[in-house]
Amino acid sequence: MVVVETDGGIEQSDMLKSAYDGASVTGLHVLRHSFDDVLRLPSTAARQMGERALSAECHACQVRRVCGGGLYAHRYRAGRGFANPSVYGPDLFRLITHIRSAVAADIEHRREALLQGGRR
Repeated sequence: MVVVETDGGIEQSDMLKSAYDGASVTGLHVLRHSFDDVLRLPSTAARQMGERALSAECHACQVRRVCGGGLYAHRYRAGRGFANPSVYGPDLFRLITHIRSAVAADIEHRREALLQGGRR
């Protein structure tokens, strides 16, 4: 995803503006560059790598396929870039595991109710 600013500047997603000053800047402009040029930028490619761009901590996490490492902008650390767990990682883990447990319990309750109803 890219944004075309009112001055014609092509930037990466606005969400990156919360990571650090200039995080979304590409230096590209619609009058001089194509959108394919944006795709060739290392910073754009890094956002497209999916699981391969996750940190070692995220790769070891049992909920990474649901979480995906969290919002890309929330993974930024000064001096280390974006290959980090989300600053909300512990919260995401707790939320995802809670939802998983609640849904599993609901499914089990439904299954038991159906089995009991089928015996009548």
